[in-house]
Amino acid sequence: LAVMEQKEKFETLISAMYPSFASERLLAGEAEVHLELSEATVFFSDMCNFSTISNRLTAREMLSWIGYVFYLMDHVADYYQIHKIKTIGDAYFAISGLPGLGPSPAEDPGGHSLRMVLFACMVAQIFSGRYLHPDAGQCLNAVAATSALLKKEKDGVSQPKKKASLGSVMSGALPGAGSIAGGSSEKRGQSVMRYGIACGPVTAGVLPGKCPAFDVWGQTVNLASRMESTSRPSVVQISE
Repeated sequence: LAVMEQKEKFETLISAMYPSFASERLLAGEAEVHLELSEATVFFSDMCNFSTISNRLTAREMLSWIGYVFYLMDHVADYYQIHKIKTIGDAYFAISGLPGLGPSPAEDPGGHSLRMVLFACMVAQIFSGRYLHPDAGQCLNAVAATSALLKKEKDGVSQPKKKASLGSVMSGALPGAGSIAGGSSEKRGQSVMRYGIACGPVTAGVLPGKCPAFDVWGQTVNLASRMESTSRPSVVQISE
């Protein structure tokens, strides 16, 4: 029984660390996991004036600030079925269009690009103070609740047969959703970012070694990074 419990915990951990196509292959015993995608959408963001602001903060304050920003972005990413690859300092690196994450390109051509643009626009509005929906708090809590449901489904946690609608979440039918709208306005105000998006072919896989990590490579990744670095504050720059 103890062995089965440990095996379950291990499988849950692997499922949380890697996208579904990679975790399934790793749990099946494959030593190398790699995939060529003819089309995916890559996202980068980076905070403006991060060094200047971080120099004024204590270690606890900086951890609280960065933690709040990435926590909120994670919820919005889960809501739009986007996979966060990693954070690099104050940068956020994500991808949409992976197998098993949202509708396939055959079912919804270009859908992964649209979801990424919606994700970037929502994050940009939140952190630039332009998210002016009259029910902004309820909307963001609905995003948090829905993303939590999607994450549990991805991790294999059983859910009720009837999935709650976004409307029922917004009306408060799901308790314990948490509040991603209740964070400090000061944290949001000092979290202005640049954003870059590019769409095209990528190579994805799990790097072997001491700390196996999922990553993606290719010209599309380089282009998304350049889109971000040449963008302006609070602007989402998208490749042609």
